Amino acid sequence: MRVLAVLAVMFTHTTYMGPFLHPELGAPLGKYPFQVGASVLLVISAYFVCVTIRKGSTSRWLWRRVCRVLPPYLAAVLITYTLLIYFGPDNWILPTRRDLWANLTLAASFDPSVQLIDGSYWTLPLQLMAFGAAALLWPRGLGPRITTLLWIMIVAPVALQWNGRIDHSPFWVVQAWNGLGLHRLQLFAIGIAIWLWSQRRIGVLHLSALIVATVFAQHAHTSDLPSSLGIGVLLVLVALAARGRDWTVFARFRRPIQFLARISFGLYLLNQVVGYLIAYRLMELGAGRFTQIAGASLGVIGLAWLLTKYVEEPAYRALAALRIRGLGARAFAWLNT
Repeated sequence: MRVLAVLAVMFTHTTYMGPFLHPELGAPLGKYPFQVGASVLLVISAYFVCVTIRKGSTSRWLWRRVCRVLPPYLAAVLITYTLLIYFGPDNWILPTRRDLWANLTLAASFDPSVQLIDGSYWTLPLQLMAFGAAALLWPRGLGPRITTLLWIMIVAPVALQWNGRIDHSPFWVVQAWNGLGLHRLQLFAIGIAIWLWSQRRIGVLHLSALIVATVFAQHAHTSDLPSSLGIGVLLVLVALAARGRDWTVFARFRRPIQFLARISFGLYLLNQVVGYLIAYRLMELGAGRFTQIAGASLGVIGLAWLLTKYVEEPAYRALAALRIRGLGARAFAWLNT
């Protein structure tokens, strides 16, 4: 399911968003974007938070999560920035050093005066926020209250944003709302709900109601009904994958699925702007849209493999093996008392 979600992200960017943002690449292959991949990746991330946080020390778990996502993200920012500076077309809006610093520090999501070097980076503050919140709440044990929290996470952002309330709020409220992605809380809530259902802690009717509420919330925030309904379909598939039998029908494709799953985070980080850049250079050589799409996809897969093999995996092994000591660990332990 993670591979399917990442491929959906790549499909949207290569077939629609690329030519939409850069018309010189040609016409989009469809009239509307079908934006489901990134949202489903957040759902799957929330599900695996529940699966993995139960194992060992919570502070250790949080450190490992940060070690997993931050090094490849920082490397992807540097790679994308460098490729754009040296190979980006003159008619593109190229990032500045200020943009680079803002992206490296995760400040770009909160500061409208700078740009995200790659639009995919909007999920990083959300993921880190979710990891931190899970690490603080899990040791306290919510018990039956967790289902109430899930409904609050889905309904409250819709109520707060209704009739443009957030748009008319003070500037700092708008920036915090958008930067932290509070209008995406329903995606984390439904990921937790799917885990609860897989553990038989909630029933199918309760999960169904939460899925319907999530689709409604997604549409309320995005006004994109086709994508919201598409997310609903994928949520059902994620739930079936979490609790149902193994899908042995895909056994013959095990190796390519495992390969793409291994490099999935690198694919997500690099597929958008770098893919546009590869497609642009292929276009200059006379390539048509389908050749651009194929070339961009293959190029991004190669770069994602390099990022995974030489940055993500070795950095995780080295950093995750460190013992957490000092003021930061003591402060975290104090918060959990």
